[in-house]
Amino acid sequence: MGDKNIYIVAKIFDRQGCLAYKCKTVNEARCLPGTLEALRADGVQIVILDSPDIYSEYEPYQYVADMKEFIDMVSNMNRSA
Repeated sequence: MGDKNIYIVAKIFDRQGCLAYKCKTVNEARCLPGTLEALRADGVQIVILDSPDIYSEYEPYQYVADMKEFIDMVSNMNRSA
């Protein structure tokens, strides 16, 4: 992906904090948002960011290193939304 970082963020509207995953490949950055959109509930927002540091409205960030774990955690957010 060169020197550009791409993060996928999942947030429940009107709640503080979010889950964040740093994509490891361009393919992940292309495919993961669509997968999450298909799984998400109405109250869950999926956002693509290049630099989470400048988006304080999503803080605090809970970074998840494993993509499958991230997908599972977003899926669990649906039950809370």
